[in-house]
Amino acid sequence: MSPLSGCSACWSDGDVTRLLAYAEGRIAAATAHLWPQAQVAFGPMVTGGSAVVRRVQVDGETLCATLHPRGATLASVVRGDHGDLTAVLTGDDGPRADRTDQEAEQLTALAVYSGLRIAAPAATADGVLFTRWVTGTSLAGRVQARPAVLTELLMTLMDDLTELHRDPAGPLRQAAAPTGPRALPRVVTEALSHPTDHLHPQPPYAGEVSEAKALTRSLAARLARLASALDPVLLARAGVAFGALTPTHVLYPASAPGAVLVSPALGPGGEPADTGTLLGHLHLIALDCPPPIRSEIVEGVEAWLAGRLATRRGEWRGWLAAVLTIWAATVYDTVATALTLSADALPLEPFLSGLPRRPLPALAGLDVLTRTLRRHGADAALNATLSALAADPTSRAGSDPAQTTPPR
Repeated sequence: MSPLSGCSACWSDGDVTRLLAYAEGRIAAATAHLWPQAQVAFGPMVTGGSAVVRRVQVDGETLCATLHPRGATLASVVRGDHGDLTAVLTGDDGPRADRTDQEAEQLTALAVYSGLRIAAPAATADGVLFTRWVTGTSLAGRVQARPAVLTELLMTLMDDLTELHRDPAGPLRQAAAPTGPRALPRVVTEALSHPTDHLHPQPPYAGEVSEAKALTRSLAARLARLASALDPVLLARAGVAFGALTPTHVLYPASAPGAVLVSPALGPGGEPADTGTLLGHLHLIALDCPPPIRSEIVEGVEAWLAGRLATRRGEWRGWLAAVLTIWAATVYDTVATALTLSADALPLEPFLSGLPRRPLPALAGLDVLTRTLRRHGADAALNATLSALAADPTSRAGSDPAQTTPPR
């Protein structure tokens, strides 16, 4: 993202910094509009690549303010998909307001028509969504602290999502309806949207940059072929996906009887989509962990998947192929987002911030997954992926377990 990247379309660090200043102003203006007489305090901003998020205290109540510049992901904005800084700052506010309204509607629908515990919407103004701030250890934090409980946590979480996956209410189906001609899970669509010429790895050695770029190009092509093979009937019968089901979006407040979910992105694909998304993020978390913890995470995933596959009987291969494709799309989308954003100019969440300088471990694991899935099928791909992950000696600098409402 700096001028050294050699990409004329991607924004400079200076423009990214000015965009953040603009986002700060929009959040402050929206807060003042909604609560003009309140005492207000602002926390730091952070992003996970989709939106800009900021903690806001209003008369002692803590809220989470979320803003999507131009109503799009932050990664697409800074790679120039919506024009330069001037075009974004002076453009139509409609897309941003539409995105905000959509998120608020999804949260409201989940609160009314499902039994899920969610971070409820508080207000919207000027394209900014305010939700209740949720404090608690995340699924990521629990797994990193006690990896032996992973299987139990996954079983309980998926039980919570059963209604959404199997028998969602009509308004939830409507909120999750795809806008494109094909009902692909959202994370697959987002993964395929990354142009490979906008990815800028920053390892310390030039050879690693070349290797990472070559690998992302081949992975993008392979992922597109895998996505084209997804079974549309299986996905159509799978209910509604919560979407963006990352371990940092699953929080365990001390006062709640179970997990509270934040930042939904309702969409098609139901259980396979949420399963693949969650496992893709756990893959990246495992790479951050010391070998003993990484091995326990792999064992927990393997044990949990064995139970899920046992219930599938004759359909297990198709289900597993879909889950592995979405797993691969999740890893690719996360790495591609990290390689698009500027770690120097943006306040990235911890596990994203290290990826631009150390993308090869994640890309190598993804290469094993997609190559084996294409050549030998789902069961061989699962075994090869878990074996490679458990044996991988590389460990990026660990991230702090998220303790509060996470960035997006």
